[in-house]
Amino acid sequence: MERSKRLRATYAKVDLDRYIKNINYLKNISGSLAIATLKANAYGHGATELGKQLLKTGTSDFFSVATIEEGVTLRLNLSDKPKILVLGYVDDRFFEEVVKYNLILTIYDDEIANKYHRFLEKKAVKMPVALKIDTGMHRLGFKTNLDYVEFCNRFHLFDVTLVMTHLSSPDSDDAFTTAQMEEFDWYIKKYKIKNTSVLNSSAILKYKKDYTFIRPGIASFGYVYGIEDKNLKPVMSIFSKIVHVKNIKKGDSVSYNRRFIAEKDMKIGVLPIGYADGYPRLFTNKSYVYFCGYKAKILGTVCMDMIMIDLTNVPERYYNEEVELLGDNVSGYKWGDWANTIIYELLCRISSRIPRVYVSENGIIG
Repeated sequence: MERSKRLRATYAKVDLDRYIKNINYLKNISGSLAIATLKANAYGHGATELGKQLLKTGTSDFFSVATIEEGVTLRLNLSDKPKILVLGYVDDRFFEEVVKYNLILTIYDDEIANKYHRFLEKKAVKMPVALKIDTGMHRLGFKTNLDYVEFCNRFHLFDVTLVMTHLSSPDSDDAFTTAQMEEFDWYIKKYKIKNTSVLNSSAILKYKKDYTFIRPGIASFGYVYGIEDKNLKPVMSIFSKIVHVKNIKKGDSVSYNRRFIAEKDMKIGVLPIGYADGYPRLFTNKSYVYFCGYKAKILGTVCMDMIMIDLTNVPERYYNEEVELLGDNVSGYKWGDWANTIIYELLCRISSRIPRVYVSENGIIG
């Protein structure tokens, strides 16, 4: 870890063992296989590195991404083995890459179905696709009045390897979620569809349903909303160090726009992390960091590259110790509360300026 830390005093530790244990736990309680969600660079954790670990451990060989670029990147950095599902829109200019890199396109309306099928006819090739059914998310997908048999006959060059829907509110609305699942269950029963996927993170833990694949997102990384489960452990921790210490007097202000005024003489420390790293400006005068058993509050406005913390009650002998900004002692749920958002968004915002250090029981991976 020392070599990576020398790149910068601030770094993120990604625990590969925790990641694999989280997914295996979700697989075990659901009784299903897992489509590992690696979109948005695996929620900021590093899609390629996690993909390699999934393959190495035999945890999953089926990955989902949001964009064509994410899919191609995974294919180039991994191997021909994993199935890679592109969940979002792919412009017809990139159908050539979909075929070249053997990606699974999501078919969610007639327009994309017709365009992609015409392309496959010209290429004289059959390709795997996933069919998206809309049961209430009202984002992407066909309604359940779609005639599945007619669809397969009309688009005969589609190998429909998966039929899926997306639950909008499993963490907040049980009645609506149940209605979504019942509508999907009716559809797959009507057409005797075998390969299915419905349950996302909260739903995996809350509902006992038998589908082929789960699609764990945030739960893979140790967080879940709407239900508490202490078996899930956060995968990413962020650490930094104090790079400067100074004394201020009562009445002195700290940081931009003087949003913190000292009510007494204080000692403050500077950490080299800021909103350009994904440490939100919304944390101004709200958040805290943790080290050696002490919580040190953020003082004043979060800067682009630095924050200031209160060291007044922290013994000087600890000033050279690592400071935890996110992890077991500073929860991602706290981050969400401080920024009035969800941890999904904040993890995705962790900048590439912060080096990722990948660790397992075998030591540092990279």
